[in-house]
Amino acid sequence: MNDKVRLASVGLGRWAKVLARGAQRGDVIELHSCFSRSEEKRNAFREEFSVPKAAATFDELLADPEVEGVLVTTPNDTHREMILAALDAGKAVYTDKPIAHTLEDAMAISDAVTRSGLVFAVGHSARRLSGHRMMKQWIDTGSLGNVSLAEANFSNERGLELTTDTWRWYADKSPGGTLIQLGVHHADTLQYLLGPVAAVSAHVRRLYTASEVPDATMAILEFESGALGYLGCGWASPGVYQMRLQGTEANLQYDLDFTHWDESHLADDWSSLVSQAYRESVRTPVDLPRTDMFREQLEEFALAIRGEATVEVGAEDAIRALAIVRAALESSAARGAAIELRPLLDSIGVAAS
Repeated sequence: MNDKVRLASVGLGRWAKVLARGAQRGDVIELHSCFSRSEEKRNAFREEFSVPKAAATFDELLADPEVEGVLVTTPNDTHREMILAALDAGKAVYTDKPIAHTLEDAMAISDAVTRSGLVFAVGHSARRLSGHRMMKQWIDTGSLGNVSLAEANFSNERGLELTTDTWRWYADKSPGGTLIQLGVHHADTLQYLLGPVAAVSAHVRRLYTASEVPDATMAILEFESGALGYLGCGWASPGVYQMRLQGTEANLQYDLDFTHWDESHLADDWSSLVSQAYRESVRTPVDLPRTDMFREQLEEFALAIRGEATVEVGAEDAIRALAIVRAALESSAARGAAIELRPLLDSIGVAAS
């Protein structure tokens, strides 16, 4: 008997295919159904991934009693509508990051999740990269000492390639541009490593993209611990994915070749983590255990539906990452003035941690 968890893909673009490949690298998930408004995309996705069903409408997919959960990879500004409909239909939901394009939509999603009691996961996958897991281990064991400074950058050339027929072109659909699409990964991972951010000061610019959204962001994060962090992200350069942590006992520097981001089962082959001990100048490679962030997060979600796992990143963590995006945009509009996170979170009803 096939006892795999039956999931359905919603929004069948490039990222749905990346996640489908991740799910099919394991033996936990069956991609049971799929939906896109485009019949051509539905048929192509069904054929490529051997999906048993393709729903002609989203309502048809949600009415299928065999579907246990849905994987939402639709544009950010549609997340609220899609997620609330799925929860109302009694389906568990995994959504790609960010949780939504506004904090208000994110909070509406969070409230609906709480009311439903259903499993909900957000695809902040970057914290699962082997380099970040190792950084967390060094922090938790004291090997890094006390961290005073963090530096993180996630950039690529996407802003130079945007066209008016893509939703990422438009400021109302993708506020912050590179910040909400790339920087939000580091916004989550840095808080996973160093705890909550207290305030954000930022400058956001639109320099070289023809689109409506900014392609350059520099933000300073003030953590509640007192540590300071730099978060940079751009949409007008070749791919960069880096993070550096500076501690009283050691430094750690992580670098990943962004061109292999989609192949999460191979990413560790194209990554490096080096350490530098206190009073030493030598940088020593740190072994990275193999990980597969997309497969791992999807299997965790699937097993949580069956009561056999707990979701690591739910609505609260996702909202705290999105709040950094909002704070950075508000700060930039105020010419770099610091924006405190607590009043921002209080304004949408997020309880203190």
